Amino acid sequence: MGAPVELLRKVSMFGGLGDAELNAIAAIAQRKRYGSRETVVQQADPGGELFVIVSGHLKVVSAGTDGRDNALNVQGPGEVFGEISLLDGEPRSATVTSLDRCELLIIRREPFMRLLENSPRMSIELLKVLTKRVRKLTGRSEDIAFLRVGGRLAKRIVELAEAYGEKLPDTSLRLPFKLSQQEIGDLVNATRESANKQIKQWEDEGLVAQDSGYLVVRDLQRLKAQGGEI
Repeated sequence: MGAPVELLRKVSMFGGLGDAELNAIAAIAQRKRYGSRETVVQQADPGGELFVIVSGHLKVVSAGTDGRDNALNVQGPGEVFGEISLLDGEPRSATVTSLDRCELLIIRREPFMRLLENSPRMSIELLKVLTKRVRKLTGRSEDIAFLRVGGRLAKRIVELAEAYGEKLPDTSLRLPFKLSQQEIGDLVNATRESANKQIKQWEDEGLVAQDSGYLVVRDLQRLKAQGGEI
């Protein structure tokens, strides 16, 4: 079954395309659902598809030469992944795992490349995705070089809360997916112990809280200040 055009309109990469282009993409996209904590793609596996997130959240992790996992990103509805292998045909550069139940659109490389050859606008939108990805990775490399663990962690939690947080009656923001202490450490290239220590300190100070395994940001502005943003 192909993908409904109305789903594609909600995807940032495809939002500016016309009906003809959207219909062409819909004809080659397949929908697939994954349960929580399922591996969608594995690092070093052959790559041949572009994935569009319809619902749910996923983490992108790259294994370093030291064996540690480096969490490159958390992604949610309207975002895409797999674009690097799609373009160069090389193996996957990271492992992507669902954090909760999700639905994806899967677009195979061969028909999509044919669409790119005939659609300059679509090619430009894909370049924007790649540019945004490079900017994020550059910014996080600078954070690792210049910020302490607390500053890096504050920035990442603020990013996740602003992008995906569910607003609670008291104006707190609750992340809609669970992250283990190890995963929180991986987000900022820190140990589980140091991440846990920092989260506990912020809990004591009223900046964050834990709700049945979900992280809640109780004071967004003060947490931003911890990351040096204000």
